[in-house]
Amino acid sequence: MSPAALQRIAPEESVLVYVDYVTGLDNLINTIPPRQFRNNVEAFSKFNVLFKLPAAVLGEENDYYGTFFPEISRNVTYQSQRFPRTSVSGYTPEMAAWLKGQGRRNVIIGGISLDNCTLETSLDLLRDGYNVYVVVDVSGSNSPMAEAMAVNRLRDAGAVTVTWLNVATEMADDFATPLGKAAMALIAQHWPASTIGRVQDLTPDGHGWPLPEDMR
Repeated sequence: MSPAALQRIAPEESVLVYVDYVTGLDNLINTIPPRQFRNNVEAFSKFNVLFKLPAAVLGEENDYYGTFFPEISRNVTYQSQRFPRTSVSGYTPEMAAWLKGQGRRNVIIGGISLDNCTLETSLDLLRDGYNVYVVVDVSGSNSPMAEAMAVNRLRDAGAVTVTWLNVATEMADDFATPLGKAAMALIAQHWPASTIGRVQDLTPDGHGWPLPEDMR
């Protein structure tokens, strides 16, 4: 097991990396339903301001790639830096210098696609000694097999695979604090839609699982 898997993800030790969230590439993702994918990406984009995490936004806007998702442009505004590139990996010398300047060793990364640019960027970060947390449900691929192989390689290389909910709750830590309450508001907005959708609670007190049909 990677030692990073046992470490608590602390906001003050972490940065965010958003890989190629552009409209020209989102048609590549079919291993997660489109609405669920965009819901998850929006939740992930809000980590930047909520947890005050410096962010690297990889990718560029042009006729081929289209434009950045509005979720990214609208929500990633705290100490964020865009890094265009021509390589598959986004870990360019410019991005490496920026990351070194942040003085943080935990990198929380997600993007398009999990089996290509997100994979290669993560591997380069691991080679340079960073703790890498790959948020799998804000990423995706066009093939379940390719996605599975990418996750296997990432884990073999020492990356930690996580979900956005897992990262949010771990960084919030205590839901009684102002930060924890803000994180709970984010979770309340985005978590139901990313799992089972909106549900109608039919229990007498409004909490818990619905009553069996023969008891309603």
